[in-house]
Amino acid sequence: MHVLISYDISDHKVRKKFFSYLREKGLHSQKSVFECDLEPEDIKQVHSFAQELDLEPQDSIVLYPLCKRCSSKASILGQGIRLEETNWIVIWLKNCTSCFTI
Repeated sequence: MHVLISYDISDHKVRKKFFSYLREKGLHSQKSVFECDLEPEDIKQVHSFAQELDLEPQDSIVLYPLCKRCSSKASILGQGIRLEETNWIVIWLKNCTSCFTI
């Protein structure tokens, strides 16, 4: 499943730790954004790893799971990079309101 992960982490050490972890999972497409092709178990692992970080109250990490149909509708302007994958897994699709829940 295509997962867009964005984060806003104030502490440099914590941000670097999360960045290094995500770099092994997917494509670093923007300054604080990764695009990953993850299996459901991998999504849960990312979620667990993020929960273990020492985040400040103002910090945030957001995982946006996207089905193939929604992901294919992405509009890229400028130097954006498209993550392409042919083996998609849709866990749940009903009007794209809840493709996956953790």
